Amino acid sequence: MAVALVDTNVLFASASARDAYHDRASEIIRGIDHGELPDAIVTNYVVAETLNIATTKLGSDAASQLLDRLIAGARFELTHVAQADFTAAQPLFRRYSELSFVDAILVAHMHRTDIEYIYSFDDDFDAVSDITRLATATNPFS
Repeated sequence: MAVALVDTNVLFASASARDAYHDRASEIIRGIDHGELPDAIVTNYVVAETLNIATTKLGSDAASQLLDRLIAGARFELTHVAQADFTAAQPLFRRYSELSFVDAILVAHMHRTDIEYIYSFDDDFDAVSDITRLATATNPFS
């Protein structure tokens, strides 16, 4: 099955009309919703990070709507990362100074599950040569 991870900044930007990446993020989310892009894997760390930022910047109603959209979205799989991902993230975090710890966990999860692609506007992922960051509504499988 064609899947890609989705990063916090894409989810948040899709919910915030004021975000500089709102239009691109909305296209990505719409493409996932309509099956034009790979199904989306959203980790528990990304859900927590996104909802915290959304609550702070957009309010609790907007954050709740975003959570509802993720839960109801047939092409969004909410995944709890394994302890192995947390463990594998530690040396990645130390090796790649560009990555936040959550980003290192995402990379570790991608390595363990053989996922190559992540939708993200964060170019820090570009430091990791064996994953591919997508910043537009591009389907790498077509």
